[in-house]
Amino acid sequence: MGSTSLREAETYIKSLAEAGKVFAITESESESSSEVQHARHCALAAASGLQTLLSEPNHFIQRLAHHIQLLSCLQWLGEFQVLAFIPLMGSVSARDVADLAGVPESHLCRIVRLTATAGFLHEPQPGHFAHTPLSAPFVTNLSYLDAVMFLAETAAPAALQMAAATPSSTGGALAEPPAESAYSLAFHTSRTFQSACEQRAKLQRQWHAYLHWTGDEGDAIRQLLSGLDWSSLRNARIVEVGAESTETAETLATLYPALHFVVQLSKTRASMATASRSTGRPGPTEAGIADESGRRISIQRRAPGTPQPIKDGAMYILHLPSSSPAVRSASPSASIIIADLQAHAAILREKPSAMLVVVSDLPPKSGAVDEAAEAKACVRDLSWLQLMNERAMDIGELMDLITGVEDGMGHLVVVNKLLSRDSTKLALCVKYQARWVP
Repeated sequence: MGSTSLREAETYIKSLAEAGKVFAITESESESSSEVQHARHCALAAASGLQTLLSEPNHFIQRLAHHIQLLSCLQWLGEFQVLAFIPLMGSVSARDVADLAGVPESHLCRIVRLTATAGFLHEPQPGHFAHTPLSAPFVTNLSYLDAVMFLAETAAPAALQMAAATPSSTGGALAEPPAESAYSLAFHTSRTFQSACEQRAKLQRQWHAYLHWTGDEGDAIRQLLSGLDWSSLRNARIVEVGAESTETAETLATLYPALHFVVQLSKTRASMATASRSTGRPGPTEAGIADESGRRISIQRRAPGTPQPIKDGAMYILHLPSSSPAVRSASPSASIIIADLQAHAAILREKPSAMLVVVSDLPPKSGAVDEAAEAKACVRDLSWLQLMNERAMDIGELMDLITGVEDGMGHLVVVNKLLSRDSTKLALCVKYQARWVP
């Protein structure tokens, strides 16, 4: 190992040690606290970097083989609903689980033995299975299992057809547009992935779960939004549009007790909002929820692109869908985003003090984020290519969409950008600028 590699290794080890100190200090704090989450992110990034630095080709191949077999085993467990037959507390005999699932006990034992090497299920004693902290959430929060099933049954088969779907090129440019996506080749269909999602509710649900859990967590959004001047808003109303859950609003309501929040869930996200709550509390209702101090967070349903019914908000946080492809002026995706921007531009025009914050998950420029965030961005980018022959919208296209919204009296302008090194999330602060009339 050269001197440069040694210095890198020392940096990674130091990061692991610093994260360990945070875990020791915050042992009594919630697992979801921002400090613990940040320390976990740093520790995982350091461990991954150290593994990459020390791995030789044989280690790399062994790790690939392990991941492939792990995915196949998780798909098998999901297909036969095995996880539900194992109690969340205590253990159960392998024979009982095999009988309930209707599978050979020998197959079951071999599969659990593999998943246990990744911390997913374990054998507290020979012939008995029990959940681990990693596997138990897959029973209480089914959107995790949806994401895994999508990865195994849709994303992986499509990914393995990427070479076959690659069109010829001349001088680095496409000689002809791609006729078929890797998805259509993998499943021998002329139906596009988008139309398949529209016709199959289960596939759409799994796709949204996959996007949610392979993207940046809600903590990344809350970290970005913490850069805003919340204290100056006093007792104002904050409207969160197109949110996936009430978690961001709950965190902000705790930090700023004078603020009132309205969380508007779209129909496609309403089920995810309930499914992604792993706290064991009831899901949000139309009326709203109350926390320990009696503050209320109102919940509404609002379809994307429709008029905004709340006119007196001080801030509107607009979450763009995770499934927004590169924008073309005639695409349904662009039309919905533009309609949402126009709906809020009208409010900003009438209330100049109000601000719109557009939150999106966009591909960062190379080197702009850390390796973990870069990896997530690359996974999403290739998913677009393999499933739809598309790419994700970039920041330039999003800013063009925003600044292109005008009404004859003025237009939207971006006044600030909120970015993070450890996340692909981006927040653009937007105001309405009236046209100057001499």
